[in-house]
Amino acid sequence: MLNFPMLYKNELIYSVIARAGVRAGITSPKQLLDEVFDNRKVIATIDLPNQVSSIVKLYRSHQYKIETLIYSHTLFPIYASFIPEGRRRQCLAWMKEESRGSVHLAVGLNASSVPTPKKVRYCPSCFKKQLEVLGECYWSRLWQIQGVNCCLKHGTLIESELDFRPSARHSYVSANFEDNAAIVQTNASETDIFVTHKALELLTLPPLPSPSYEQWSLFYKNLALSANCNRGSGHIDFDSIVNKLLDRWSISNLHQFNLHDLDADNSWLRSIFRKHRKSFSYLQHLIVIEAFIDRNWYFKEIISHVSALSIKKEDESLKSSEKPASNVQLKRDQWQNLLVACQKSIKQARQKDGGLYAWLYRHDKSWLLSYNRSHHSKHIENGIKHDWPKRDRLYVRQLINIKNTLIWNLDSPRRSSNWWLHQAKTSSTVEKNLDKLPLISSFLSKYSESVSDYQIRRLTRVYISRISSGESLSDWIILRKAGLSEQRLTAEASRFHRSIGRLIEIENWNFKHGNNSLT
Repeated sequence: MLNFPMLYKNELIYSVIARAGVRAGITSPKQLLDEVFDNRKVIATIDLPNQVSSIVKLYRSHQYKIETLIYSHTLFPIYASFIPEGRRRQCLAWMKEESRGSVHLAVGLNASSVPTPKKVRYCPSCFKKQLEVLGECYWSRLWQIQGVNCCLKHGTLIESELDFRPSARHSYVSANFEDNAAIVQTNASETDIFVTHKALELLTLPPLPSPSYEQWSLFYKNLALSANCNRGSGHIDFDSIVNKLLDRWSISNLHQFNLHDLDADNSWLRSIFRKHRKSFSYLQHLIVIEAFIDRNWYFKEIISHVSALSIKKEDESLKSSEKPASNVQLKRDQWQNLLVACQKSIKQARQKDGGLYAWLYRHDKSWLLSYNRSHHSKHIENGIKHDWPKRDRLYVRQLINIKNTLIWNLDSPRRSSNWWLHQAKTSSTVEKNLDKLPLISSFLSKYSESVSDYQIRRLTRVYISRISSGESLSDWIILRKAGLSEQRLTAEASRFHRSIGRLIEIENWNFKHGNNSLT
């Protein structure tokens, strides 16, 4: 794509693609994807986009590096410091090419208790300034961060009409501004301003290796100990932690971030002070650190401190010497009896007495794993568990029945292989085992529609409808009613369209001159 726009400071990649479409006068979402990515399947993602390498290629050589573009024009820096280094690098690789939603899963966004914004947000005063200075508006990434509710200069953010996760997954919508006096932008609270400042700190961090889960676990343990929130030498006193947190943050503030549930045994606050097994939102880190550190602090110095923590690996010989030998044999006997009672199912035994399993895992791990290994379920050879020929016949009958009901239906979606597979009751099973289902494979090969087939069916539907009602058969009307254009027609569909047009012209000429109709 020629003359692709330059990115403004903190502008989202989503926003610059939308501006490129406006400047080029492209109204078709799929055409814009063709121009920018040469790929019509790219999803228009606001926060963590992929295919960033395609954007880099639109600029002069070495003008942007992929990692720089990701850290300067997406929301990835908000998550990068709180996931392990290996996962951070994997996310960068996914965002460079194709991720299929893996990035959102890997950074913990899908399972986060902090909700994503429902709408894309903006600052009216900033929009007005952008329009005066630049002649156009753009979406700033700071406005779209979870927990950020204000502009540092002008006040609270306003929700636009654009969904943060829109149903039109391939459309890039540009930022538009109309000076509406009815929009009231109130002053931001001190809490909102503080959170926005901290989010901006994270956005401006350079690409650096991230700390491990073990280092974050040690950091929070030290944080609790330094605040005297402990019982004895190593046990965390969660009641003291909750009290200290509520001294700094009100329940209404925590409600605002959906982090108010502090009493449950599996609450996020207890989890963050335990051994880390998952990532936490920047808001969760921010809330705890602010409550425990009685001075001005910065994310850069905190992350640097956590990265420098050394993890001491526990000496295995010391662990084995500390085993309470008097109880070991008794626990072994109990586990063996439990396995017999559960018909040698390790999973059922763990579910029935998780405490016994945990005790043995902690004090007698080598014996436990060795004993369990001898009771693992035997491998089931491929093809023995399921009767694939029977399934093949069953599913292909279902598809044939569906085909028979659709034989004269011209209005259904494109009947691609994927569409046919989703008509089966267990589509994922069928899709992953097509090599064992020859009848279904044959059906898909015969009845799956190509793009040309689908376009011809859409044209046929419009021709039949308009001929039956005696309406105009102008080319542009036919294409519009079919939802097509000259640019989008495939060569085969275009030949069909021209052939029908010539037949209609001949029919009209014969009718005028009194000749017999061709039909």
